[in-house]
Amino acid sequence: MRQRMHSSLFIEMKPTFLPIVRQSLRETTHKMYLVSRTETFAKLFFIVSFTGLFMYVALAFYSFHTAYTTVSQIGKYEEHFSKLRTYGVVVDRFDKDLKYILVWSTEEDDKDNLNYDGQNQFIEKNCPEINCYVTTNKTILNDDYTNFDAIVFNMEMLMKLGGYAGLPKRRSERQKYVFYGMKPSEDNPICNEHVDNFFNWTWTYKFSSDIFNPFIEVRDLRGKVVAPRGNVIWADTTKPDPITVTRSSMKHVTNKTKAIAWILDDCEMKLNKMYLVPRLKRALKEFNLTLDMYGCGYMECPEGDCLKTIQRDYYFYLAYEGSISEDYVSTEVLKGYHYDAVPVVFGGAKYDKFLPDNSYINFQYYTEEKLAALLDHTMRNPSVYNEYFSWKKYYTIHKKDTFKGYCDLCKMLNNKKAFKNFCTYKHFRTWWHTGPLQAKCLPKGNVNMTAFKSFIFESTIF
Repeated sequence: MRQRMHSSLFIEMKPTFLPIVRQSLRETTHKMYLVSRTETFAKLFFIVSFTGLFMYVALAFYSFHTAYTTVSQIGKYEEHFSKLRTYGVVVDRFDKDLKYILVWSTEEDDKDNLNYDGQNQFIEKNCPEINCYVTTNKTILNDDYTNFDAIVFNMEMLMKLGGYAGLPKRRSERQKYVFYGMKPSEDNPICNEHVDNFFNWTWTYKFSSDIFNPFIEVRDLRGKVVAPRGNVIWADTTKPDPITVTRSSMKHVTNKTKAIAWILDDCEMKLNKMYLVPRLKRALKEFNLTLDMYGCGYMECPEGDCLKTIQRDYYFYLAYEGSISEDYVSTEVLKGYHYDAVPVVFGGAKYDKFLPDNSYINFQYYTEEKLAALLDHTMRNPSVYNEYFSWKKYYTIHKKDTFKGYCDLCKMLNNKKAFKNFCTYKHFRTWWHTGPLQAKCLPKGNVNMTAFKSFIFESTIF
């Protein structure tokens, strides 16, 4: 009876209880699904977050490593190059890896021709590209100089007798051979035929060089380089305002009493290079003026300071190059510009490409007699004299930083098009010295037979 009642009760409750059970099962299943899905999303979120964190750390490390290696010294790259040495090869470097520049020298060289070593100068001088390293050490790249991106050859080494024997015996087609020459080509021809079809790039004072490296530069008052360049538009400095002229007159003229001076730094200058000097002296004497020469056995500088003497006593300074070489304007003119004496220039350059108009007197436009008359007239008229200083309202003139040539070389090495283009100066000797080589290259004086034979066998004269 009790069992039957229980069954009956179960039968009566079944229609109501089953939907509740089913609903509960569905809710339980849904919750389990949500939990499962939540766990899946959590796992994915963790994986993505960890991956992102790893990528961030890796990127940060890479950025730090790149920045660190960019400014490091060569010793800090030894680990990198030890790997290269392990495999016995130098692999292609990435675009932003260092570009290596070797200044070629022989065992006999004193290596004084290299004033810089390392990478720091590229950074400190604010070069457009800083990923370059310069050295005289031939062994740092797997003990093989053909691995350097560029090799620089100083003309002084090439001009030594037998210097060509010290040139590289092997050459990589990818690397650039660079000729460096800052002496006037008129007096320093290169005669050996081996230099023809040898150099890829040139680095000299000539406008036609791949790396144009003048001795001086003119900047406007904002610091922008204005000259030298092929086409310069100078400011009109011929009409200074009266106030400027008056103040300038007091500054530049008050204590000056002498006409023109010349400081000789090169005591080996040949007399035939100074042929104009005696004639100018005679012409000045007609106006009771003198050309005073200091150094090299001539006059001694008062108190040992020639430049202060120029600034205090002299109206003009003779910036005599002594070499009629195209585009050659040395720092000699700065002795006038920096010490309040008007430069009287004499050289082979087109000075309007280098110096502000009406800031100098070009000797070659005058005979000695007319130049002496011009100097006398200018000294007697302070307003005329001070017009030569009106350029200071527009420009500054300074010696160019010699390291800028390395900056330009580094920039060229980073130029993929320029670097991949392999070409050479087929007739380099006549590019460097445009005049006839025969008179310049034949050995003169007391030359021993060994030297003469070396010249005959190594040189071909055009």
